[in-house]
Amino acid sequence: MVKPPLCVLRFALLSVFSLLFSYGGFIMICSAENNGVSSKGGSASKKESGNIRILEIAVLDTREEVKGSDENTREEEPNASSLKTQSDLWKEIGEGFSYTFRTLGYGTFNSPSDSTQNPNNDFLNIPRYTLNLDFRPDISFNFRPLTLVVKPRLDLTWKRWEKGAKEGDTDTDNDWYVNEWLAGLNLYSGLFVYYGRENLQWGPSHFVSPSNPFFPYNNQANPKIELPGMDFARVVWVANSSWTASLIANLGAGRMMFPYGFERTYAAKLDYTGNQKYGSLIGSYQENNRGQLGAYGGWWVSDALLLYTEGSISKGSNALYPQKDPNAPFGIQMIPTKDDSSTPEGLLTVGGSYTLEGGATFSLEYFFNSAGYNDNEAALYDDLREDAASAFYAPEPWHRLSKATLIQTLEPRLRFLRRNYLTLQYVQVEIHDVLNLTLRYTYNVDDSSSMLVPIVEYDIGDYFQVFVVGDQRFGSKDSEFRSLIDYSYMVGVEFTF
Repeated sequence: MVKPPLCVLRFALLSVFSLLFSYGGFIMICSAENNGVSSKGGSASKKESGNIRILEIAVLDTREEVKGSDENTREEEPNASSLKTQSDLWKEIGEGFSYTFRTLGYGTFNSPSDSTQNPNNDFLNIPRYTLNLDFRPDISFNFRPLTLVVKPRLDLTWKRWEKGAKEGDTDTDNDWYVNEWLAGLNLYSGLFVYYGRENLQWGPSHFVSPSNPFFPYNNQANPKIELPGMDFARVVWVANSSWTASLIANLGAGRMMFPYGFERTYAAKLDYTGNQKYGSLIGSYQENNRGQLGAYGGWWVSDALLLYTEGSISKGSNALYPQKDPNAPFGIQMIPTKDDSSTPEGLLTVGGSYTLEGGATFSLEYFFNSAGYNDNEAALYDDLREDAASAFYAPEPWHRLSKATLIQTLEPRLRFLRRNYLTLQYVQVEIHDVLNLTLRYTYNVDDSSSMLVPIVEYDIGDYFQVFVVGDQRFGSKDSEFRSLIDYSYMVGVEFTF
């Protein structure tokens, strides 16, 4: 066998050990081998010694290259980390966006009541038929302490009148607006500030929310119609899972209409949520008006039975009351007789709901309105409306005086005209996973008028829902619940994604 030259063996060994011991072993091996050759009496030639020296230099050069490569890698590491941080940031921003797009197409069929409040439908001009196409996107963004919400709207409307001076007329309209928007910031753990246009609702009542000083009505009568938002600034402190405190300032009318002008309202709200019970206390003050103290609470007596109450109280009332006045155009004048009164006036709801094993929930509420008209005041009110309506088609100045009086009787600054109301409600949702039913009947104990509100929703797949919302009124044409309409029915479809 032919033996390979000694220099080749040395080079092979050095190469293997250089891989195993990461450069440092190169010099040690070469030095040891060189010493070994010398101890054999100098049998190795100068040429071989030169080969070892070349290898040592090569190893040193390789080590310097690897060292430089490490340094370059260390220099590039912050850039890679920066790219990863930017990627995570954009991912977090993307995950902070959420949206819901709702499109509603529906038709409404109204039957205006021929009452003294709306003579021949020429005062309110309620259309017989209405077609609507509403686009309602809700877009929100949450990024660390920041919260942004915007709810732009586009309403396309077609109307046709079948009664009154506009009989046979049609009209189309389109309205672009932002119904609600919000900017919020988490200043500290549990401390939040918000500003924007909102629809603030609370309370357990199905009929009306007497403790809410901002919105006189909730939208439970027709959940498909949005209430206009108003401008608010809020500071919210979530102390723990049970207690929350809020400071609320209603600074602008937003899209809400106020026949007597907008006044700023300020409120402080304290909420408590405990085991099978909850409660809230609301103190408020309206500029150029008066203060109000409101509260609501609920108690789950069992898994099936809930008892609740809600109310508010104030000193006096700015409501308009009919008073005989021989100098008034119609012999009766609407004036705020209790504006300077120190007598407490209040609103109170007492109710309960019971849920059956099959899922149906029955609710019963009693609503008391102490500022509402008694029988004598109601009789004067009816007489004033009748006289004003009879002068509606008279020449000026009687036509103008008639309209001014009918505006006051339409909006006497009372949530409801009379004092005692009963509401019975039946609700069952997700019947066979597709059907929701609501049936609400409200009875005016004082004038025997009433209204029945059926709501039917049927889901078709994951995105579509067909719905019917009705409003059927009963009683005399000049009673409270039939003063404006005999009935109204909305039929439509909703698309959500």
